[in-house]
Amino acid sequence: MTMTATAKAAGAPVATGSAVEGMRMVSWNVNGIRARWPRLTELLTCERPDVVCLQETRCSEWHFPSERLREMGYQSRHSPGSQQGGGVAILVRDDHRISDRGVELNHRRDIARGHWIELTTEGITIVSVYVPAGAAAGEQGDAGKLAFLEAVARHACDGHSRPLLIAGDFNVAPTDEDVYEPAWFADSYQTGEAERADLRAILDEGELVDVYRTLHPDERGYTCWEQREGHYGRDYGLRIDLILASEALAPYVGRCEVNHTYRRGFRPSNHAPVDVELQDVRAGALCLGGQEQLLAVQEQLIAA
Repeated sequence: MTMTATAKAAGAPVATGSAVEGMRMVSWNVNGIRARWPRLTELLTCERPDVVCLQETRCSEWHFPSERLREMGYQSRHSPGSQQGGGVAILVRDDHRISDRGVELNHRRDIARGHWIELTTEGITIVSVYVPAGAAAGEQGDAGKLAFLEAVARHACDGHSRPLLIAGDFNVAPTDEDVYEPAWFADSYQTGEAERADLRAILDEGELVDVYRTLHPDERGYTCWEQREGHYGRDYGLRIDLILASEALAPYVGRCEVNHTYRRGFRPSNHAPVDVELQDVRAGALCLGGQEQLLAVQEQLIAA
């Protein structure tokens, strides 16, 4: 068996296994899955994405439509929130196998419940996250949000050697370029320096890339708008729904767009879905980091 030049390169991903010709993932804060069920049905029926990460399902496990999703050809994993907020889920089309599931964040189930769920499919760990909204600086609840973001950074650091996509509503606009009018949100829980510092720590500690901003450095890319006063029509928005990908996985991302179709029309959420497409990914194939790469190559040589 011979290694390719790419496999020999230090730090490069090693590709083995069967090819996955394009995996499309959608991340969407539905702001209540029962209220948004007609629009979600439309998306699944018309577009048939491979994976869908949902945030703010706002329902118990009892009310989550797992049977109806199964009839539509999707496996589902759900971490329930409440009718007031929270709840995250991941839907995986039936032609993909789910090999693992995680309901802990930094080894804790309590802070993960309704805010963090992960699974592995096609060798890629995919997370749906809803970061607690928090409160204005100094008010009760702010420390809880910061603690959650710090737990995500530690969790991402522990798992940075695996192919990873974290998708969801972070309730943080990374920079002032991600806010229509920064003065309107000065020192808010979505633009505070502490929150932004924690988000940068997630990227740094997890060796992750903000996919949309990498592909579209000069576009607004807003994902959330107030329902009132015509904010969507005026594009008075924020970019707080993010897709974070492992640095070695990022080159396989061929497209990342905000899908405005489902922000318009009948009973839309105040968030638009974010679409990301991976190209020429090989199942179970991406090995990140030098030592892990060497071990994988050794295993290939032994098997040959």
